[in-house]
Amino acid sequence: MRTTKSQVNEATSAAWKPSAAQYLVMATLSSLSLMVSLDASILVTSLHAIIVDLRIDTTQGFWIATSYLLANTISMPSAAALSDIFGRRNCLFVSLTFFSAGSVVCSVAQGIAVMLVGRCLQGIGGGGIIILSLVIFTDIVPLDFRPKWYAMMWVTWALGNCTGPTIGGAIAQYTTWRWVFYLVFPFCGVGFVMILLMPQTPIPESRLGNFDWLGCVSFTASITSFLIAISWGGVQYSWTSAPTLAPLVAGVCGLAATLFLETRVKTSPFLHLRLFRSVRTTAPYVCGLLQGLLLYGQLYYIPFYFQSVKGFTALETGKAIIPVAVALVVGSAISGIVITRLGHFGYPIWGGWGLTTLATGLTLLWDRDTHQVVWVVTLLLLGLGHGAVLNAQNNATQQMASGPEHGTAAAMYGFLRQFGMALGVAAGTAAFQNVMALKLDWQGLSQEIAIHSESYVAELSQLPDGSDTKAQILQAYLYGFRGVFGFFTAISGVALLVSLLAKPKESRGRRRLNTR
Repeated sequence: MRTTKSQVNEATSAAWKPSAAQYLVMATLSSLSLMVSLDASILVTSLHAIIVDLRIDTTQGFWIATSYLLANTISMPSAAALSDIFGRRNCLFVSLTFFSAGSVVCSVAQGIAVMLVGRCLQGIGGGGIIILSLVIFTDIVPLDFRPKWYAMMWVTWALGNCTGPTIGGAIAQYTTWRWVFYLVFPFCGVGFVMILLMPQTPIPESRLGNFDWLGCVSFTASITSFLIAISWGGVQYSWTSAPTLAPLVAGVCGLAATLFLETRVKTSPFLHLRLFRSVRTTAPYVCGLLQGLLLYGQLYYIPFYFQSVKGFTALETGKAIIPVAVALVVGSAISGIVITRLGHFGYPIWGGWGLTTLATGLTLLWDRDTHQVVWVVTLLLLGLGHGAVLNAQNNATQQMASGPEHGTAAAMYGFLRQFGMALGVAAGTAAFQNVMALKLDWQGLSQEIAIHSESYVAELSQLPDGSDTKAQILQAYLYGFRGVFGFFTAISGVALLVSLLAKPKESRGRRRLNTR
């Protein structure tokens, strides 16, 4: 009987086992993923120390975190596309160089301008590292084994995101904030060595001329304009002001024009819109964007709740969110096992979003006197839900794509998740400030407290515990958190409904994946 190509691929997949070189590649990517995620989250609890030391205002401090996310998101599509031309290893090396240079600049910064330059360089490098890690995994790991091995990278990524605030809190409380950036130097040094030891993948020839430069420039400019408007709307400028509306309208129009142009590109388009060919195949990408918004927004505002309403120190706040870190790792591992054993990514996606929605809804019940057991259980459920979804949705995009599209699917999913993260803090800030300002107005207090809510926490701690003013301000903070947590609950509910559309094909959903 004649052997078909699919039978050969199935046999190859069934016999696959990582070589020593592939183990090195996966270890390199996992360690770099830990470094980048740690750098993104460590500022949550150490940002106030930077603001005080550099003598800058809250708005400038906001941009220290936001500039990184913007550069991170914007650089991702270009890094993935250019790696098809210049090779994965070369682009990964360049990305790490950008990240390392940015870390050095941040560590010696004496003012806001130098700090923002460093954070942008870090963001460009970090975006390339994240997206190339996803793409390289698809290059070396067969589809049936990706849930298991992707979990290794997701676990390190989640570990960095969830332990960063604890480490940042300890640094802010016991030493100089510059250790936030010194901390990544060993990762960078080891990363350079490991990348040089990685095997070089074949570099395609004569591809530069086919690169979609128009799509790249148009998309990058449009997404930059859109994200800048979203980031400073309601923070630096009002939503109805010209500085916000002009880049917002330009960004939306530019994105619409770019999408139209990309449908006309026949070969090597910058944006592979064919990935969204049906509702079923589009659903995991939408869920990825919503999870990015939700996860980063929660990792920002839950610590803020502990510091303001509960009066925790930076270190105590970091310790308080450890349950999320532990549960996220467990949830991601369980998700990989379920997909590998049952061959069905739907169960962990649906179950994960169910847990996430439940836990997010429970945060609406938090107040000044919420018992530790209550918020610990809530955070455990939240971590389990996010962890399950994190691994399963990425696998869903892989299973729904054809073989040549696997790397493209991984890159698109990574970009949309990061795009959601860039939106998370901005959208959360709008919800929090508007609701808090409304409560302050009802109480006859200044709405400026809502605008400068982060820096005002230090002043709040100096007020006498029994004073009416402190009680009223704390009540306003609590209303603000209920506003933002309510917004997050709605987002999670929408994601749960969208996730129901992400269904595997019958042929794949009814068989087990290879586990040998």
